[in-house]
Amino acid sequence: MTDAEIYREVFDAIVDGRLAPGEKLGQDELGKVFGVSKSRIRPILHRLTDQKIVVIEPMRGAFVARPSVEEAREVNTARQIIEEGVIRRAARSAAPKQIKILREIVAAEQAARNRHDSGQAHRLTGEFHCELAKVTGNDVVMEMVRELVSRDSLVVALYQRPGSSACSLHGHTQLIDRIAEGDEDAAAHAMRHHLKEVMETLDLDGKSNKSRSLINAFAHLGDDR
Repeated sequence: MTDAEIYREVFDAIVDGRLAPGEKLGQDELGKVFGVSKSRIRPILHRLTDQKIVVIEPMRGAFVARPSVEEAREVNTARQIIEEGVIRRAARSAAPKQIKILREIVAAEQAARNRHDSGQAHRLTGEFHCELAKVTGNDVVMEMVRELVSRDSLVVALYQRPGSSACSLHGHTQLIDRIAEGDEDAAAHAMRHHLKEVMETLDLDGKSNKSRSLINAFAHLGDDR
């Protein structure tokens, strides 16, 4: 596997919730999983650290980031600020082709939920918001949204109440409808409401001790490594 492929596998395992917040990411163990030396794993972990979804602690090693309750609230607030601007721009300038892509993502997310593929549904939820950011045509905004969505995935993995869904399909459909109507204020209101609903699915008063197996997180690779 290439370094880019290994990075994507680890990134997806974290964002999809196959690796829980706080999970240790041993370089030797990851090297065995992917059939490479730990010297190739080290820079990949540092790259994930730059994206705030992995932390490296001196003398202890690398771990999946474990956001605090305060960080969970700050990430959501940051998303409200940035994504309100994103959807205002989208309401002003989104092309029919871009709206079509957003609807296709929602349809794929619905299909994933229908077959109870929560990992894929969660991935598509993040893809929806990242695709929406693409409408701005601003690389910096796209990068910021992608990082916030990734960090929010950790928040959801750690704090979401059982049986709830972080992003509702109805909410995504409403966002697209407001964009298609070109109603900037209504679109901004819908985005604020949508992201506040995400917070309402979280239990920020409880504690989570979720854990995963590092080997099981990459079981799908089989003998293809």
